[in-house]
Amino acid sequence: MYKQWMVLRPWMWILVAAALATPDRLRAEGADLGVAAAATGRDAGAAPSDAGAAPPDAAPAAAPKAQGPARYSSEWTEATLRSYHERYPKLTRLVRLGTSLEGRPLWALAIGRHLRRADRRPAVLLNGAHHGLELLSIDAVIDAIEVLLLRSGSGAAAGADAGVEPAPTLRRDPALDRRVRRWLDELAVWAVPVVNPDGAWAALNGTPRTGRKNGRDTDGNGRIDLTDGVDLNRNYPFKWGFLGEVGSSSKPQSYYYRGAAPGSEPETQAMMRLAESEHPAASVSYHTGTVAVLAPYTIDNVQDPTPNEAWLVGEYVVAGLGMHPQGKPFTLRRKIYSVDGTDQDYYRHRFGTLALLVEGARRDAKDEAERLAIVHTLRPTWMRLFDRFLDGPSLSGHVRDAAGKPVVATVMIAELATHENETWSTRCRDGRFDRYLPAPGTYTVRVMVPGQPPLEKSVEVTEGRAQLDIVLPGAVAATRCPESP
Repeated sequence: MYKQWMVLRPWMWILVAAALATPDRLRAEGADLGVAAAATGRDAGAAPSDAGAAPPDAAPAAAPKAQGPARYSSEWTEATLRSYHERYPKLTRLVRLGTSLEGRPLWALAIGRHLRRADRRPAVLLNGAHHGLELLSIDAVIDAIEVLLLRSGSGAAAGADAGVEPAPTLRRDPALDRRVRRWLDELAVWAVPVVNPDGAWAALNGTPRTGRKNGRDTDGNGRIDLTDGVDLNRNYPFKWGFLGEVGSSSKPQSYYYRGAAPGSEPETQAMMRLAESEHPAASVSYHTGTVAVLAPYTIDNVQDPTPNEAWLVGEYVVAGLGMHPQGKPFTLRRKIYSVDGTDQDYYRHRFGTLALLVEGARRDAKDEAERLAIVHTLRPTWMRLFDRFLDGPSLSGHVRDAAGKPVVATVMIAELATHENETWSTRCRDGRFDRYLPAPGTYTVRVMVPGQPPLEKSVEVTEGRAQLDIVLPGAVAATRCPESP
């Protein structure tokens, strides 16, 4: 989310290398994976290196000479995700979500134990590089993938089956292993490292066009110009252009150009399709430019639900974050500056997603050690978000008709008042709903289906995740569901 003065020379924002951080920095959060996270210079098809071979206070080893595609490039992203899928075929699905304006694929790696295409578990979403020049945001998502897979306990067998090298030996950490197993068993994690591959390409290749925006030829002259592109994180439909020229811009030459219409860009559309299919319970959108966690709604003059459980969960997440390696503590904020049309607010309004935005660095890393120290510091943002959902208080359930078929229904909680015409519905393929709750207590769940009277159910929620399955009387007409990616 760099402001304009930070992107006047986008070709200067060049990729940074990887390295080791101080392993004890976030040990309380299980941050010591015991392997080098997303080490720069690694052949994208090779297994991650094992930092656990060195003592905890050892200086980082020199990165090997880069081979294969350049780090952060579209080719590198595909090769990296494909190598993990080949190593862990029983834990992953490699999915092409769509194609950018310039023809580059948008890749996702779905992760979970015994994962299926139309998985029945709660979905959670991690994404990076809505702004392609924010390269450290890519590392944050790749690091989450590595933690989940390398700590899964499944690498040796999968590696043998795939004909690749076995997984590295990890530093012993039973507590983290248990957490990872729980996440893999109970969640379907969607990791999208690069939402804006055209912007990343521009940032890496010194083009006149800023890497902040995508590859749209806004003036139609067939050339790459300084003013080309759309800011993807101003292009989402919720309150698109709501603040006029304050939260985004109608002018193509602006760094914050919101596009010709809400959801106009293929990259935005790909992320919206994924969300429509999965209805994520939680999401983290990684950016760089400062150090902060943003809780929705972030748009001026948009009223939060009351109580705002997203803010309370954000406080919980921030409480577990250490001092940032660039010398600034994390703070929880509603906004950094005025915005509209963001993915975070779209997910919140459309699906009730507990959607956080994490600003993960004030600037590019000065060296290899700082880069990985930053990545390690960011790990608790998604770890604590996952744990807070599974530990509760939270609520999950399904809505079905009398024949046991899933129903698309609006499910609201009376004690969480909404003010922006939110209609949070069940997931089409299985009638599933998932909600974080602000505190233990008794909650009234209201279920609304067109043509039927509203139905209310009361549920007592203590510490933990409560389950409430609702059966509607009679049959309900089937709904055509979005295609599962």
